[in-house]
Amino acid sequence: MQIGQVARRCGVSVQTVRLYERMGLIETAQRRESGYRDYSNTVVARILAIKQGQALGFSLREMGMFLQLSPQNTEQALIQQFVEQKVQQIDQTVQQFQRLRQALHEFAARSADDLRECPVIYALAEMACAQGVSDA
Repeated sequence: MQIGQVARRCGVSVQTVRLYERMGLIETAQRRESGYRDYSNTVVARILAIKQGQALGFSLREMGMFLQLSPQNTEQALIQQFVEQKVQQIDQTVQQFQRLRQALHEFAARSADDLRECPVIYALAEMACAQGVSDA
């Protein structure tokens, strides 16, 4: 499959496909006699997985770590540490979304006369303070 076809199927640019190839996130394409890159069908699934990971908040570096998971990898302890850290980050994010969800429920339950203070703003400010964000 040519690079343009891969890009269209994945909803990314040709430059993104080339970047992922340079970064080692996808396998290097074979070259046809004409010089065009020829990608396998598995590249589409991998790019879609990478994009989904990014949509969930993973960086390209983190996605690369996941792609390295294999029994042959000699750095399993480092990868295990990385995975445990990501689980902690996800747990924190889930807790923040739960607090925000509760604030939205409280906001929705208020009458129009009782909208002086928005609980959503307070919930978001609390999250920012918990992450160490302060006024500069």
